[in-house]
Amino acid sequence: MLSGFQPDDLERITARAEEMLAHVEQLKDELDVVVGRGEAADGQVRVTAGASGRLIDVVLAPRVMGMDSRKLAEAVLRAAQEAQDEVAGKVDEIMAGSPEAGNAGDAGDAVDDEKRFAAMLESFEASMAERFRAADDQRRDDR
Repeated sequence: MLSGFQPDDLERITARAEEMLAHVEQLKDELDVVVGRGEAADGQVRVTAGASGRLIDVVLAPRVMGMDSRKLAEAVLRAAQEAQDEVAGKVDEIMAGSPEAGNAGDAGDAVDDEKRFAAMLESFEASMAERFRAADDQRRDDR
């Protein structure tokens, strides 16, 4: 009837989805506070980047204002890249420590559950479409 999908399978999938959602929220909270910092030109150029890699802050010491514009641009770029590399490393650490990262064996189960759920949904939709057709046919016959 529903491709061998049992009601407790749906409960298990729902519980798993809720766990995953809670975990995603926890990861989001952890990532929201991650920053990376980079420096160049002997610390006279400092850049801070957020978890997305977007630059949050750029600080130029007054002394660098006398630098050649090309060298200053290179220093800013170097500091930004350093900040982005640091934040990427921190994000990788958080994601590597994630329970989901260690559940490679469960990934196959999740894929199987998803396929079974999709098959169940398709079967349900086909069944409902058939029932609607039958109801429409009955109404026409009753006229």
